[in-house]
Amino acid sequence: MDAKEISMFRFLDGADKKFIIPVYQRAYSWKHENCEALLKDLTSVYENNYVSHFFGSIVYVSNDVGGCNEHIIIDGQQRITTVSLLLLAIRNYIIEHPDIDTGVNPRKITDAYLTDVYADNEKKLKLKLIQGDDEAYDRLIENGTPIANNNITSNYNYFFKEISKRNALEIKGLYDAVMKLIIVNISLKPQDGDDPQLIFESLNSTGLGLDESDKIRNYILIGMPAAKQETFYKKYWEPLERLVSHNDMKTFIRYYLSVKTRDLFKEDRLYFRFKSFRMHQVCTIEEIFEDILLFAGFYKTIRHPMNKKNSYEVVLARINKLEIKSCTPILLELFIAHEQNQLSDIELTEAFHTLESYMARRIICGLGTQYYNKLFVGLGAEIEKLLEKDGAAYLDAFKSVLLNKTGKSRFPNDHDFMDKFMTFELYNAKASVRKYFLERFENFGNREMIAVEEQISDGSLTIEHIMPQTLTEEWKVGLGEQWESIYSKYIDTIGNLTLTAYNSDYSNLSFIKKKTLPEKGFDTSKLRLNAYVKNCEFWGESEILERARRLYKLAEQIWPMAETNYESQEEDDWICWDDEDYDFTNKTILKIILMGDELQTENITDAYRKINVTVYNMDPAGYVAMENSWSGTNVGRIRSPYEVGPSVYITTNLSSQSKAAAIRELCEYFRFDSSDLRYLVKDTQEMSLL
Repeated sequence: MDAKEISMFRFLDGADKKFIIPVYQRAYSWKHENCEALLKDLTSVYENNYVSHFFGSIVYVSNDVGGCNEHIIIDGQQRITTVSLLLLAIRNYIIEHPDIDTGVNPRKITDAYLTDVYADNEKKLKLKLIQGDDEAYDRLIENGTPIANNNITSNYNYFFKEISKRNALEIKGLYDAVMKLIIVNISLKPQDGDDPQLIFESLNSTGLGLDESDKIRNYILIGMPAAKQETFYKKYWEPLERLVSHNDMKTFIRYYLSVKTRDLFKEDRLYFRFKSFRMHQVCTIEEIFEDILLFAGFYKTIRHPMNKKNSYEVVLARINKLEIKSCTPILLELFIAHEQNQLSDIELTEAFHTLESYMARRIICGLGTQYYNKLFVGLGAEIEKLLEKDGAAYLDAFKSVLLNKTGKSRFPNDHDFMDKFMTFELYNAKASVRKYFLERFENFGNREMIAVEEQISDGSLTIEHIMPQTLTEEWKVGLGEQWESIYSKYIDTIGNLTLTAYNSDYSNLSFIKKKTLPEKGFDTSKLRLNAYVKNCEFWGESEILERARRLYKLAEQIWPMAETNYESQEEDDWICWDDEDYDFTNKTILKIILMGDELQTENITDAYRKINVTVYNMDPAGYVAMENSWSGTNVGRIRSPYEVGPSVYITTNLSSQSKAAAIRELCEYFRFDSSDLRYLVKDTQEMSLL
């Protein structure tokens, strides 16, 4: 195996080279966001006059075939293909605009980087992609009819559009930046024992051996003199690993960067994201690591709160039991606010408790966690906006942004909470959540604390179904004619669950026997959870509901609704896409904000069209792959069709509510966060008066 650094254009250049993507590789999959990131990096390279920009590695096997040197690409097809598409877009734009003098030779791009002029076959392409992608790429090279709904075509169109926005000097700068891309050129030699298949499997499962955090460490140290490397390592990296374990390092750095950049990305992109972050900082690497160590201290406290005398660490310990690690970014934001004296100790505790209430209520109300990553990363920016715009106190701003969430990201109010609480099947929640809720019900407000979770874990206490999981004939008779309905509706709900040390003794005994069992029955229990049970003479639907109501009154105190006297000066009525309860009848949508871009709209139909067009352009192949009743490529089955892309249609013959439901389905398919799409809504009658 030979590995060396080389410029990307030197790697592509050469009349006798061909790059083959083997059939076992996946199709080209980079999206517009990846292309946008590349353009930003290249723009930074030429604006800052950087000498080079690292662009990853390319692993291949080289074969000499009839005078042509074929490179079978094992890893790196996304990078090679994307750079080729960018060069092709630059070439075609220059050819189509001969009056613009960029100083770039389009013929050189064709002959040196895109085609093999001496090839014998009809297709002279240097890059041979897998079937489908290959045809789409060939048509672009030969100026044929583009293949729609393909990532090759889509990304080429994206690059061409972005290039068309730039002047001649900027286009030349972009081209020169491509010439400065540096790769690690890794040539495998099967004759020396390199097994391309094993290496391919390794690259697609465990990477190149180094953890992302290891790559970051090496990136920082490799350019330093040996003496400085040792000093830096001992002063910064060793203390960092004492605060954050090596196994948890990449997770911590990912969350650190999410707070700094307001963006959360996949861990496998951590190294490149850190490099990009470093390049855009004006401070020294030492100053960056002073900040990282500060965050690492907070992160250690978040992961391992130890000080039980510290009220906010007590709340943190409870939050950890919910096992929702995606809330880490907002916890870090709150710690920074505390560090900067924007929150007192008491206010930090209250903020943590508000977050605990938010997540606990959402669990009870069956509101999922799938949007938490983006939500908790975005809260910091929303708080910052209120601090700058309205001069709000930090705690008020924090509560306000949570209370203003709508739809599936909402903070459940007391009505919503109570409604779902009565039938919440706590027994079917994950084990940590079951223990968390039962511990809170038992210990909240009590001075004599019972180690509920520890005793459940060691078997001293077990969760007991008062109405047993297997009903005897005696239980069925006692429950009455509706026993099946009562059983299916309430068996695993909060009202029917308690704690006992005598689960095996209770088994399927009748309620009165469970209650009066000598020295073991509910009558002799000292647990708060059994206080109401011991006063009952019968156990059925009304008793289960009454116990649930009593526990709910306690739940309102344990997980109170957030309150603040602060009111945002925002006057516009903005609705998030996932607010299922909002009625769009007789409403007009004046504006939408989609992925940060603001679009003017005339009504809900116009918004519906523009949203679909925008999402299609983001990912044409993914859009076409959707299966629903309101979009498709068969225009014959679409009522009142509207074309959102080449031969891709949506029906417009829908009610306002149905259009809103279709948009929700679209957003759920692409896993949008609540804040990714919002509508500015006005009443139709109100509009008619303007």
